[in-house]
Amino acid sequence: MEIDDPSRLSIRHRLRFLAKDSVLYGGATALNKAFALITFPLLARHFSVSDFGVIDFFTVISTLLATFFIFGQDSAVARFFYEYENEDARRQIISQSFFLQIGFVLLALPLLWIAAGMWAENLSEAPKSELLLKIVLLQVPFQVLNNFSQILLKWTFSRIRYLIISLGTVVLNVTLLLFAILVLKIGVEGVFLIYLVVRISFGILGLTFIRTWLVIPNGFAFLRELVPFALPFGIISCIGAFVPALERSLVNSLLGANDLGLYAAGAKIAMLIALVNQAFYTAWGPFSLAIHRDPDAAHTYNYVLKAFTLGISVAVLLLSAIAQPAILLLASDRYAGAAIVVFPLSMALGIKGTVWITEIGITLSKKSFLNLYSFAAFLFVTAIAGYGLGVKYGLLGVALGVLFGQTARAFSGSWLAQHVYRLPWPFRPVLALMGVTIAIGVFGMWAGVEFGGTASRSIYTVGTLIVPIVGWFLLFTVKERQRLRSEFQAIRGRILWRSRN
Repeated sequence: MEIDDPSRLSIRHRLRFLAKDSVLYGGATALNKAFALITFPLLARHFSVSDFGVIDFFTVISTLLATFFIFGQDSAVARFFYEYENEDARRQIISQSFFLQIGFVLLALPLLWIAAGMWAENLSEAPKSELLLKIVLLQVPFQVLNNFSQILLKWTFSRIRYLIISLGTVVLNVTLLLFAILVLKIGVEGVFLIYLVVRISFGILGLTFIRTWLVIPNGFAFLRELVPFALPFGIISCIGAFVPALERSLVNSLLGANDLGLYAAGAKIAMLIALVNQAFYTAWGPFSLAIHRDPDAAHTYNYVLKAFTLGISVAVLLLSAIAQPAILLLASDRYAGAAIVVFPLSMALGIKGTVWITEIGITLSKKSFLNLYSFAAFLFVTAIAGYGLGVKYGLLGVALGVLFGQTARAFSGSWLAQHVYRLPWPFRPVLALMGVTIAIGVFGMWAGVEFGGTASRSIYTVGTLIVPIVGWFLLFTVKERQRLRSEFQAIRGRILWRSRN
């Protein structure tokens, strides 16, 4: 099986390789993750604000459960896949991890099913919460299958099959939801039954796509490497999946069901930044590990960090500028109050995407347990700041708590990565540009509270013009700017040539 190898390319062609996979290959993953955003107008207009909050809450619980059962094995398989050139060894790594995950599901799921009634009462006061939780539990095995197949297809650069799974899931989900809502007038539980049908279908299809990689394990020797490496990532992934549930629990307990729906709506708009992150990270993972042994790998990493920081800063401000009109267009004026949380949540996601790059040293050192410290800081600061600020500032306070939590994670994670695997990162200009972006965002939020949405949108819009100029001079040296100008001119020349011919 031929696997593309970017380590054989020059820096220029590596960046093109990364950009291509981010758009085509990573974009498919982002579109799959964008399902909640795609269905946002449909669900928000059909259901009440509080019912929409319930759908969002149990969707988050579904993600949390699937993450718990995967428990970092996707990261472990990804890391050790490139450690072995022999395909038989790779098949054993994949198969042993697969049987471990499936065994975990089969052992634990019946216990959760039995306790579903008691658990549902503590989770939500929504009607039929036990039924919703049981439907979510039925989805979990197929979410694990779907995740496992997509991870393997990604790391083997099986682009076509990856696209079929990623895009097919979205298309079938949207099609069935449209029919069920517009024709059958389904309730909240009907939404989760559709999710179940789609996950069963693509879980089985994904399994057929990766069947050539699956063999009967000749023992479980590789688990001695996989499990210790996966354990910190499992805890980290669970924390990452738990925080959205924590945010919503804080909103529900402090502010009520209606504000839970507003927070969910604002989070859906901010999800556009998460899609940019996901598209990039899907390509960044295989790319960064494939070239890490090369002498000029750090030079490539620096270019990626600078370009990503500039792009994500502009994207955050642009999204904040259009947030309120987008919410009114996609949902209705019932959700107008959701716009206040968009900047802090999207900025938090922008910082998250940046730290994925600067934390690469932890992965390269194989000391994955260090991620636990940065994620512990993330969870602690988010919980404390989210509660404290939520009491005083409502929805905005909870969102600011998430921003503070991601900032704490960024500083601690980057510092730990440098401690174990030093790389020459351009931290000062990156932090300066992030600081400028946050300052503009805070000014925009203040203007929105004091003078209304028009003033806020104007400041965010001006910010999208200022940040690229500031970033161009802050992030890139004179030589780098000259090289980039030459690249842009070459690209422009090729476009003009193609248009004329």
